[in-house]
Amino acid sequence: MTENTPTREVRSEYDGQTVRAKSVLSPEGFPVRALVKLYPKRIIPIVFIPGIMGTNLRVKNGKGHAWRPPNGKLAGLVQVIQYLGKDAAARKKVLHPDRVEVDADGPVGLTSKVEKQLKGAPDLDPEKLARLFGWGELHRDSYGRILNTLQERLHDILKIDGTPDDAWVQLVLEQQKIHQFGAEKSFEEITPDDLKRFANAAYPVHAVGYNWLQSNNVSVLRLVEKIDAITDFYKSTLNKDCEKVILITHSMGGLVARACTQLQGKSDKVLGVLHGVMPAIGAPATYKRMRAGFEGVEQVLLGRNAAEATAVLTQAPGPMELLPTAEYQAKLPGGAQHWLRAHYSREKIPENEVTSFLGQGDPYDQVYLNKADWWRLVKSELINPLNEDRSTERNQSTSSTTDADYADPDFANYSKALLVAQEFHKRIKGQYHENCHAYYAADTAQSAWGEVRWAAKTAVPDFVQGELIHDDLNGAVKVKFGEQICALEIAGPDIPGDGTVPELSGQAPKPFVRQIFRHEGKRKGHVSYDHQGSYSNDLTAGLTLYSIVKLTLNSGILDEVNNA
Repeated sequence: MTENTPTREVRSEYDGQTVRAKSVLSPEGFPVRALVKLYPKRIIPIVFIPGIMGTNLRVKNGKGHAWRPPNGKLAGLVQVIQYLGKDAAARKKVLHPDRVEVDADGPVGLTSKVEKQLKGAPDLDPEKLARLFGWGELHRDSYGRILNTLQERLHDILKIDGTPDDAWVQLVLEQQKIHQFGAEKSFEEITPDDLKRFANAAYPVHAVGYNWLQSNNVSVLRLVEKIDAITDFYKSTLNKDCEKVILITHSMGGLVARACTQLQGKSDKVLGVLHGVMPAIGAPATYKRMRAGFEGVEQVLLGRNAAEATAVLTQAPGPMELLPTAEYQAKLPGGAQHWLRAHYSREKIPENEVTSFLGQGDPYDQVYLNKADWWRLVKSELINPLNEDRSTERNQSTSSTTDADYADPDFANYSKALLVAQEFHKRIKGQYHENCHAYYAADTAQSAWGEVRWAAKTAVPDFVQGELIHDDLNGAVKVKFGEQICALEIAGPDIPGDGTVPELSGQAPKPFVRQIFRHEGKRKGHVSYDHQGSYSNDLTAGLTLYSIVKLTLNSGILDEVNNA
């Protein structure tokens, strides 16, 4: 059989000991030959961890979906209509961290190629196998493309003649020569020989979701259990060598992975990590959303204003762990500064500008647990819309009553959740796996909040001390400073990013990782992507494959295979 002999892959079965395949005999003049792929002895599972809101959730005890983001335009329209009828109280009741759990029954959306690859036996349903691998736990529209791409490419690394598959040439070998995927550190290209070494192992693609309303301290325990279950499956059931996994993370999933690799003995279970668009030191957008509501379709699902967003987020440590950490500093003309301020500017003349930084110092105490100042993160009257005997008072957006005027058990409960978030921030500060890559966006077409700036309509000597007299709950307030009433409004996103994570937070892992990739959109010849869709393009798909190869080869694990 020559290199150019046409072949067809035939289905094989594996019982843990023997690979079996069936094909029919054909005349000598019939040129097509059967190809049976043998599964390598070494298995290195790829485990994808989604970002916040990327895991489907259901109400415990089989009481229906709690969170299943829409897939497709029609489904999106239906869900938007459903959520338009939910007020803050209804959202708070459904999206409670203790009342929901991971829903593994979401749509998986396999490509025809993946269906063929996963059809390992006549009675094996590819979709059921994909669910076994956790794909149904993740939002299909956000992650279906990358899961399918990884499965397709990692299954077919080389052609029958030992040269790289055409898709690898296009996604990795050619792209790396054009822009090095935006690498900021010394870059080493992958060679065809590297892929030959890499192909000495198999890389099945798994996904692990988590209850993103809970603290990541809790989510990490589920990830650890799943990693153990995955490696045990290949070792015990299929009799393969499988000790370590590679983690591919999106957004907040990176925080879960960082916590995982810090658990005693668990770093040894992880071969390497790729972090995608991770808010490594938090994102000011979280403050904006709690004071003014979400943007885009998320505003319909999670909150159109501060009342709806606060009701959900104050009971959920997970989202609060995306608040700016004590490390976060905004990049301003005067250098690194606190990320929250009020500002007045007339005709951009410096002499006419007034700036007051709000809550400098410890952000947890000065901003997040602040109960009195007009710029505090949380208005207590919005925390618990389910409390009927105080609902009228609590929903008065124009009330000047301060939180300190009455005892507040609701704020106490919120404080406990916030302190959990603070402890989590301390736990992962500066902590990364030793074999780690990361990528982030610094795209001017996808601006993000690098700071939160309350833009004032008139100047006052000092914006720190004032009495809140009106709040429209969408980021516009009126504050009384002495005898003067001033209108302020949260300004729009101000620095390059991905629409959610600013470059300041995305690039924070740089001192701690082997390689980091910076994407500046079309001005640098890169794809322009938003935060949620960061894995749904050829640039990051190629980068992910590149990183998987490099992380594997850098680990030396395949040297054991070659020397066996």
